[in-house]
Amino acid sequence: MTYIFNDPIHGTMELDRLLVCFIDTPEFQRLRNIKQTGVAYYVYPGATHNRFEHCIGVCYLAGQMIDKLSAQTEITRIDKLCVQIAGLLHDIGHGPFSHMFHDSFISQMTAENWSHELQSCRIFDHIVRKHEKIQNAITAAGIGELDLIFIKELINSQDYTYNEVR
Repeated sequence: MTYIFNDPIHGTMELDRLLVCFIDTPEFQRLRNIKQTGVAYYVYPGATHNRFEHCIGVCYLAGQMIDKLSAQTEITRIDKLCVQIAGLLHDIGHGPFSHMFHDSFISQMTAENWSHELQSCRIFDHIVRKHEKIQNAITAAGIGELDLIFIKELINSQDYTYNEVR
């Protein structure tokens, strides 16, 4: 089953039910209030782009890219979903005011090697553990444990073990 989203840039976008399950979580919905432009919004109040819109657009474009590549090579439906989930959740680890928050606040609060990509992987794991609806949708889609690791590798390509994320 697919759901239709209308977007001023991409027009009509069809997204798989599993993707909409992720969009419907409170963790993803909080992106509606995180500005893509950080504090530049205060200087350019017409720049109202938020992480919510951006992530849905990235998810859609990731699906379009996979569809184009599928004409040249065999890509499974599960691989396409994994790429779309990674696109959808790649920025879910952002805090308020986006990169300024990381550079000025997080760096002062922890010595940990922190990044919004690593935080996105942590939040992804949290969503999968916390939401039974997501667990059921993942199972119904045929996504396995290795696919979940693949999604995190797409979100954060830095070299680390996923034991750190869990």
